[in-house]
Amino acid sequence: MPASLHLLSLPVEILLKIVSYVDKPTQLERYTTQFSSEETCNQIAPLLSVCEVLRALAFERVCAKCSIEINDDSGQSLVTFEGWPKCQKLPHASTIAKYARRVSLKVDFWDILNGDACEILENAAWIQSAFPNVVKLNVLIIGNFIGGDFYTLEAKRQNMIQFAQSIRTIMPKASKVKIELDNGLKFIEKSQATSQLLNSLVETLYRDSVQRHLKIYVNEFQIGMLPSCITDLTHVVASIHHDSHATMMLLHKSARSLQSLEMNFHNKTHVPYLVSGYDSSAIEYPNLYKLVLAEWTIDTPHRKPSTSNKHIPFPKLKLLSIDMEYPFSDETLFKGNSRTLECLMMRLDPITIDMLRTSDTFANGQYAKLRNVSVKSLDPFSEVQSISDYIYTSFVLKMSPALQVFIDKAVIMDHNKLSFFHNSPNLTGLRILNLPEMTVHMSSLVPLLKSLRQLEAVECKYILDDLGMSADCVRSTYYPLSARLKFISLTAYEEACDDVFRSIILLALVCPALMRCHMPHDWREKFNSYVDSTVEVQSLSLYQDRLLAIKYVEY
Repeated sequence: MPASLHLLSLPVEILLKIVSYVDKPTQLERYTTQFSSEETCNQIAPLLSVCEVLRALAFERVCAKCSIEINDDSGQSLVTFEGWPKCQKLPHASTIAKYARRVSLKVDFWDILNGDACEILENAAWIQSAFPNVVKLNVLIIGNFIGGDFYTLEAKRQNMIQFAQSIRTIMPKASKVKIELDNGLKFIEKSQATSQLLNSLVETLYRDSVQRHLKIYVNEFQIGMLPSCITDLTHVVASIHHDSHATMMLLHKSARSLQSLEMNFHNKTHVPYLVSGYDSSAIEYPNLYKLVLAEWTIDTPHRKPSTSNKHIPFPKLKLLSIDMEYPFSDETLFKGNSRTLECLMMRLDPITIDMLRTSDTFANGQYAKLRNVSVKSLDPFSEVQSISDYIYTSFVLKMSPALQVFIDKAVIMDHNKLSFFHNSPNLTGLRILNLPEMTVHMSSLVPLLKSLRQLEAVECKYILDDLGMSADCVRSTYYPLSARLKFISLTAYEEACDDVFRSIILLALVCPALMRCHMPHDWREKFNSYVDSTVEVQSLSLYQDRLLAIKYVEY
């Protein structure tokens, strides 16, 4: 590992000491002139470059992330560095701006239009040094735009472009640009002219960038004001509360360049327009690797659309998250990505399960790369009927040879259902099992750990001992039960009981790698007392070091 990586992993406090105590090169240069001996000067000279490198590496760590807030009220720009402790005096921004790699800029839309924002930037003391090494630029646009005739349209447009050009000049290497229209941004005066001004700003900020991120909240104050002329977006996050037409048109223009898309809908009826134009043309996203769909409210059931067999809208998906009722009547979201999908999070209901079974979506191990499966049932207040735990669980376990399975469903409470997991041939490589609603008994957990040899972490509500064996007998009978199990997490909020603690002790005795246990914070004292009393038992005193090594982790 390079020495620079070792240094950058040091705590901020140590890095600040390096900054404080290592002499600046200019001081060392003056120091060397005091010696007449050339040999002495040659011995000291290497310190010049060493100290310069140490200072630079330290500054790179604490000054990598910078925030700039343009405040028209004070007529100044506030510059802060995220990694710099508030208790430490910050050097002048002009001396450390070169170490910044990521800048977050907050500015009022009206201040840009009237020219104040640009004037504040040009008068900033640090403006000459700029930010030559910034790669990521995040611009948050806030405020209320009421409008008015104080400035001509051309004057507003020039102010808009000049501000954006100033930002690009200050940060010439910013190749990953994210623009966010704040949820509170209100266009009181909504007109085609205002929309054109916003387009001018966004288009100039995106200039020469290889990644174009856009985050928008489509509320009643922003309808029709989206930067609709922009193309080649790579990442979009959108929350749609009202008319989705403009948002969908924006996405359609960037469909071929989009890599990541996160959509939060107020009404699921808008979802079909992701894959179908308003003229019924097929929309495809050939480079999209991440798709997240969610819904603000629980909507009433509606007729779900489908797509033609030849239409493959998302052929390269790696991550798919559906935090809503599945919006299509067929496997639209799964078409053509069986060789690429790695992570799947979705809500299941009987209709969706039946559709996926009928279409053989997960048949014959098609999703060989799917390594993370997380499923939930629909909201309990949904009008869609509930689903039995057997159908629910057995379907999930046939989806892929997943290395992590998360099942959150209140009806999965019977510990006997663990047989679903250790009898499933798909799960021989399972590493993480999350069953936050299930109470697990040791009699069911033992065969599970025997069959799932790669399992490293288990999450459940409780673990209760029902083996009816002494601790030393459990040790002699089952050791080593699992060589991989490292982590146990309990989600219960009820009162702790000795039976739970005993189960943890038994697992520690037969699982040599188990080192961490995640429990509610108010269990700490009782758990520690139980461990202390356990190691005093003569038959278990031999395992004192092993039992005391268990680390209690609060949440």
